[in-house]
Amino acid sequence: MSDARAATATVGRKRDPLIEPRVFDAAIRVYARDGWAGFTFEAVARCARVGKPAIYRRWSNREELLVAAMHTTDFPTARDCGSVRDDLLDYAGQWVDWYQHAHRALAARRIVYDRQANPALLELHNNLIVRPRTEAARDITRRAIKRGEIASIIRSSTIVDLLVGAMSTHWEMTPETARPHLRRTFPAFAESLVDIILAGVQVESGAAVLVPVDVDGADPSSEGRRPRRSKRR
Repeated sequence: MSDARAATATVGRKRDPLIEPRVFDAAIRVYARDGWAGFTFEAVARCARVGKPAIYRRWSNREELLVAAMHTTDFPTARDCGSVRDDLLDYAGQWVDWYQHAHRALAARRIVYDRQANPALLELHNNLIVRPRTEAARDITRRAIKRGEIASIIRSSTIVDLLVGAMSTHWEMTPETARPHLRRTFPAFAESLVDIILAGVQVESGAAVLVPVDVDGADPSSEGRRPRRSKRR
């Protein structure tokens, strides 16, 4: 084939726009099910029902495919919604949606461990997912401090660590048999968690509200009065 004919054939070949979404979904499902050892282009192609050449043309290696799949599949990313409570509710809601897809949650958990033994996977995961999304999440606190909504002594990582950590623990520690009920109640749990966290970091007379507790978790200063509810905006 002459160079001109080869160029014409290349230009004329159109990529199927539906392939990448199918491959990304299949990649996460295969990885969640089989782990890194079973995560191969062949397995992903079979799950996505596409030819292997379609995958080889788009991604150079397994690391690129897996991280690209996680990056484009609605991975929770904090956004500016106008107030600290709205920011946190939006962010928590994204995690609620994420956990509705069990394979996504399992894949996200697996990669945290697998990347430790794979420098290429570690670098890609950090650069494309971890660092930018961590900064976006910490910006929730930074914006809230600038607005005067929370005390300036609050570290940028504290609020999101409490939120995401509690949601993750609540989900992971729930038995599989109770997951259907959890899926129904998870949104309300997330909202109550946001208000509990905000109750501890609200600004009151220029200082953070710190609630003392005894060893049993009771507020020793609360006898005879109802607990103060967080202010809703």
